Amino acid sequence: PALDWSQVAGAAPVQELARTPIAVLLLMESPDIVVSGPRLEWCLPDAWGKLRDFPRDFCVTSPMFGVQQAGNMQLAFYPNGSRTAELDHCTVVLTRGPDSAGIKFEFLVNGRGIGPKVCLGRRYLGDYPLPFDKTDENAPKHVVVTMKVLDILGA
Repeated sequence: PALDWSQVAGAAPVQELARTPIAVLLLMESPDIVVSGPRLEWCLPDAWGKLRDFPRDFCVTSPMFGVQQAGNMQLAFYPNGSRTAELDHCTVVLTRGPDSAGIKFEFLVNGRGIGPKVCLGRRYLGDYPLPFDKTDENAPKHVVVTMKVLDILGA
């Protein structure tokens, strides 16, 4: 028969064993960001036609956001990559406030990612394939950077 935890001396009730669901919170309302639980979608306000003309190592930043035990976070998107990025790659940077808990997360740029990552320090930097190839250059396309918070480490 299954073990009934309510009958075990010293066992925590099931409600206490469940972790608080992860929720991304915006520090300020923004029409460019949609938040749903542990997922943040940032639709960059400029179309790709304008972003692709930015110089290398130039970025656009998101509004500030946070999760429990890891507040004051911000994303930066480098359309043509940071100075150390490979050619034909963009860069996504996560910057965090001091004394934040570590987080496990995944970035997607227009739905394409490179797998889960962990940030224990103040900053994470990752290079991703460009959101669009060089065909259809005149199309009014937008870039969406998605961050899925998978876990808060040490919580």
